[in-house]
Amino acid sequence: MRCLMKNKQQGSTLLTSMIMLVVLTLLVVFSIRSGNTNLMISGNAQSQGEASMATQMAIEQVIEQVIDADDISLISAQSVQVPTGAATYTVAVKAMTTCVVEVPVLNSSLDSENDNDRACFAGQDDDKAIKADGTLTTKPSECKTQQWEIEAGVTDGLTGAKVEHVQGVTIRVPSTVTCL
Repeated sequence: MRCLMKNKQQGSTLLTSMIMLVVLTLLVVFSIRSGNTNLMISGNAQSQGEASMATQMAIEQVIEQVIDADDISLISAQSVQVPTGAATYTVAVKAMTTCVVEVPVLNSSLDSENDNDRACFAGQDDDKAIKADGTLTTKPSECKTQQWEIEAGVTDGLTGAKVEHVQGVTIRVPSTVTCL
């Protein structure tokens, strides 16, 4: 009786095991491809984050130059090297050419006890500012508040990540500095 059952199986176990082997192989191949894709996505996100951080650091370096400058419009375009640990990025910072707005600082808003405000009391501009309703304000001081835009961008040569930032900086300047 045992001999008769052996002859009737005819390789069904082999066929079932081959099908299972193919299914498992497909699952493994899919898992590997999925893992590689996720690894590339996270690597690109990390590169873009580093490039974004590099542009922000370059803008902060330019803001330090703005604070020390006598004439903001003379700050030229420059390339700033920013090391981030994994790579060093060369950030292109455009020249300070965009003055967004200029507002005179009124004498009434100054504090004679504040060292930063004392220079504004040195003299007074003869022109008065005009309010929205058409009336004249008090005399402006020798200072203005200007808002400038700083533009910076970087492209990572390895991953192709491209980041551009535009940041505004507000600074008090003498009334002789014009907003172009």
